[in-house]
Amino acid sequence: MARRLGKRDRLARTVAGKTVDRLPVSLWRHFLIEERSRDGLVAAMRQWQKTYDWDFLKINPRYSYHTEDWGNQYTCPAGEHVQPELVHPCVGSADAFRHLDRLDAAGKDGRQAPVLADHLGAVADLRKALGDRVPLVMTVFTPMSIAAELAGGPQDLAGLIAEDPTMVHVGLRTITDTFAAFAAQCIEAGADGIFLATTHVATLANFTLDEYQEFGRPYDLEVLKAAGGGPLNLLHVCKTRAMVRELADYPAAMLNWDSTDPTNPPLAQMVPTARGKALVGGVDRALLPDPARRGEMLQQVRAARESMGGRPFVLGSTCTIGTTSPPDMVAALRAAAEETPA
Repeated sequence: MARRLGKRDRLARTVAGKTVDRLPVSLWRHFLIEERSRDGLVAAMRQWQKTYDWDFLKINPRYSYHTEDWGNQYTCPAGEHVQPELVHPCVGSADAFRHLDRLDAAGKDGRQAPVLADHLGAVADLRKALGDRVPLVMTVFTPMSIAAELAGGPQDLAGLIAEDPTMVHVGLRTITDTFAAFAAQCIEAGADGIFLATTHVATLANFTLDEYQEFGRPYDLEVLKAAGGGPLNLLHVCKTRAMVRELADYPAAMLNWDSTDPTNPPLAQMVPTARGKALVGGVDRALLPDPARRGEMLQQVRAARESMGGRPFVLGSTCTIGTTSPPDMVAALRAAAEETPA
């Protein structure tokens, strides 16, 4: 294809499985110090986009933004490469789920949520700063993954499900109402979609498929429906033994998972299952922090191209890349996208 495509056209054609001028590409990471404030997050995201010119900017919010307004407490990052740690989960029993308030970033249909409000404002700030040329995708976590974080972790949530599944559903209803509204507000503020992340819950390492069908799937679909106005919704199914095949029918334009994990399907294997979606990935995120593995990283890019047989995909990593990833490694992956898909 001789014609140079714009970012939106390139992504739309990739979703449709049509020929593109080059592979679309995007990576995402935390900026643990800057993301503590709205202005810092916006500045970090703007610089990340300016430096690498991604085909879409995945807004990586504050590490704990989705649970702070309910009362989860975390350590402050001790440095730019030290993630906050959960020191006090706000849900200590199944019954505690009944006491969660519905939150609202705008403070109109629920309790005012200052952390959500800051992040909604960051979406609007980035849209204004970047204009219409750059597609924006805002990170939203699935209700079940948020419930797990509020309880202290996936095994804690599993224990509460065993203790009182009815109360867990009560909590999931409040969480879903909160984040369905937030997802819709993000689209209204200028996002082109949400990056719906399952974190530790849509994996057979922590839950059965039957458990996810009951406590995960119906609530996920409500959030995606609320974000239905976004043409670039992206589903990210995390971790080993991921339920990516089972969730591939979700109404999202793009799909990302750890395709390099031997317990998960490789990129090309998901093409027949994820019809109508752009597959995102190809590179193991564990390679990015190590300059000595540059050749291995570029070989993964080549292998992903070959496996897809000329079908376009979005070049990216299997999950959020580490904060210690050197700029040269990020730039090398970005440059690899400039080759034509075939």
